[in-house]
Amino acid sequence: MQNEKNILDSVAYKKNPFEVPENYFSDFSKNLEEKIISTDASKKISIFTKMKPWMYIAASLLLFVGGIQWYISKMVGTEELVENTETMEIANEEATMLYAYVDDLMLMDYLISEND
Repeated sequence: MQNEKNILDSVAYKKNPFEVPENYFSDFSKNLEEKIISTDASKKISIFTKMKPWMYIAASLLLFVGGIQWYISKMVGTEELVENTETMEIANEEATMLYAYVDDLMLMDYLISEND
């Protein structure tokens, strides 16, 4: 503990290394106003910079609308596929019911008569 006190005493930390120029705070407001006026007069804002937020909004709306249209087109295509599948299932059921009444002899007669 004693060793630490000696180290702190040997370091010149008691003297403040930072200094403020003379009359800094008395001229501060005047200097600040001059800097603000000089930066405002020389700064020109381009049209692109002014329009950038509006372009971001337009792009996001286009993506949103495009996504909705894509989703709706996928759903319409799916509905048509479901309708076609249901139609095919009904046709398969009708064919199954039709062939349920056909026995082997009737099928052989049909095949023989078709080849003749």
